[in-house]
Amino acid sequence: MKRASWPERFGANLGFGALLAVLFLTFLDNTVASAVLTNVQSQLHAGVTELQWVVGSYALTFASLMLLSGSLADSFGRKKVMLVGVGIFCVGSVVAAIANSTNQLIVGRVIMGVGAAASEPGTLSMIRHLFPNDRHRARALGAWAAVSGLALAMGPVLGGILVGLWSWRAVFWFNLIFGLAALLVAALTLPESVNATRRRVDAGGFVVGALALGLATFATIFGESAGYRSASVVTLYVISGLLALLFSFIERHTLEPMLNPSFFGQRAFS
Repeated sequence: MKRASWPERFGANLGFGALLAVLFLTFLDNTVASAVLTNVQSQLHAGVTELQWVVGSYALTFASLMLLSGSLADSFGRKKVMLVGVGIFCVGSVVAAIANSTNQLIVGRVIMGVGAAASEPGTLSMIRHLFPNDRHRARALGAWAAVSGLALAMGPVLGGILVGLWSWRAVFWFNLIFGLAALLVAALTLPESVNATRRRVDAGGFVVGALALGLATFATIFGESAGYRSASVVTLYVISGLLALLFSFIERHTLEPMLNPSFFGQRAFS
């Protein structure tokens, strides 16, 4: 195998750095919002339920749309979908940063979740195109896993620092600045990658899969106040489980599944 030249390795590493930056940002916002809740409650007069949705609306949207985003990226271009996602994330950050009410803040978080769902899948799938060498790809995957865990752990810490230095709005302005920087570097350094054959969108799989993930996430968020043994929360989990079974059935019997169930039989995947 021909060894990559220095400029090619440098470009791949710079592009990989942009992927890690996008990954860090999207995972960071799963936990960073917890640091702003006290200030949001006092300044926007938010109730407990509203504060739960300031945190949970992002995760709910993120989880519900990630499967569809990955499928669209395979068909229309992973770089293209990721860049659009980062742009949407930045728009949501602005909406959240200038929010004058809790509802506006939640809307901003929902928009950010849509952007994160579109951008995050590409951070993993594009690694194999940047690093065709197995050894280099294995190292890159290890770094990807480390950064995702680090981002989740650093969310409350970084959020607390930003709130202490300025206000809760600083968290979302940080998202905007960091996101725009990652967007610029990714646009300049990442190659486009797309499947040779464009697949039809698995509409049935998307709807059922999104509902299954969305209901499970909603039940987890709602359970914090209602109690995880309450009838409503248990019912939501049961419905989510049934929808997951229906999703598996649909994916096994569609010609172009969003998620091929046979992958779960492969040790490297599962």
